[in-house]
Amino acid sequence: MSFKVVTPSLVVLVAICGLVVGCENQKSVEVSASATATASSDGSVSVHGATGEEVARLKEQNARREAVDAQYPGSQTPWGAPSERVIEISVPGILKLEDGRKVQLDGVRCGEEGVSYMRRMLQDETTTVAVLPSIESQAEPIPAEVWSVDTDFQSKNLATSPSYSNITETAITSGWCDVKATPTCKHNERYAALAQAFHAPAAAR
Repeated sequence: MSFKVVTPSLVVLVAICGLVVGCENQKSVEVSASATATASSDGSVSVHGATGEEVARLKEQNARREAVDAQYPGSQTPWGAPSERVIEISVPGILKLEDGRKVQLDGVRCGEEGVSYMRRMLQDETTTVAVLPSIESQAEPIPAEVWSVDTDFQSKNLATSPSYSNITETAITSGWCDVKATPTCKHNERYAALAQAFHAPAAAR
């Protein structure tokens, strides 16, 4: 199984393992192999062996997330759930979907810079999103937890199935968006813990 982490520099880490953080049961195991993929401005991806520093960084990030998982379990990956294309993303984290619906990332608020990173991640031909509404509501934008469903690595024979990534949590751990507790969000405590784990000064951890 593989997953992709998009960073502001568009450097992508591909980790091949039994189960990875963000995948089934929110568990992780030791990385058995890895590679680094660099995405250019035209969208092409080149893959090369990961450096020791990159593997160490990935393991450290996994360890931080595991610690949060142990105290504040997250949602199950929505394997096989219906998904659709994102056609527009706007501040403070509102996604307009292909069917015309508007959903908002619940529990975070994103500025223009964070939204620009999400556009790069979500608005391409290989990516759709699965939406888990926080509440039943006819009013839009609907507060929701959003997962990307990415077939890019699958199309390049780097994975046997689509990669799933929790966009709300990626936005927090990547520093794209700020945590903002809401009455509808089921994971306010988890999101605050993720922000603390990934962005608190090293001396405080």
